[in-house]
Amino acid sequence: MIKVNIYRNSDFVISGFELSGHAGCGEEGEDIICSAVSILVINTINSIEKFTKVKFEVDADEEKGGYIKFEAPRFNLGETDHDAELLLEAMLLGLRNIEKEYSQYMKIYDKGGTV
Repeated sequence: MIKVNIYRNSDFVISGFELSGHAGCGEEGEDIICSAVSILVINTINSIEKFTKVKFEVDADEEKGGYIKFEAPRFNLGETDHDAELLLEAMLLGLRNIEKEYSQYMKIYDKGGTV
């Protein structure tokens, strides 16, 4: 199962997220849920890097079972960026739609606080 933790600052702005696990919906390389989640997450990170000036940290490790962690530390200090916020909320919308259709393979935990 894919587990997604969404972290928010005191203004309820997404300040980071953490994913781990595999959906187990199909053979490796053919799992449409893992593919969809990976595309959403990686495209979001790449878009924040290309289209905003937000400084962020990413840790990814396939050995840890599809693990990826994203954190925008300045967001926890009250700084924000409208474009990055929009990209992160759009990613979450896509992940929620996947979770709605395939809840047996993915669970989202939307938390307040920091990463």
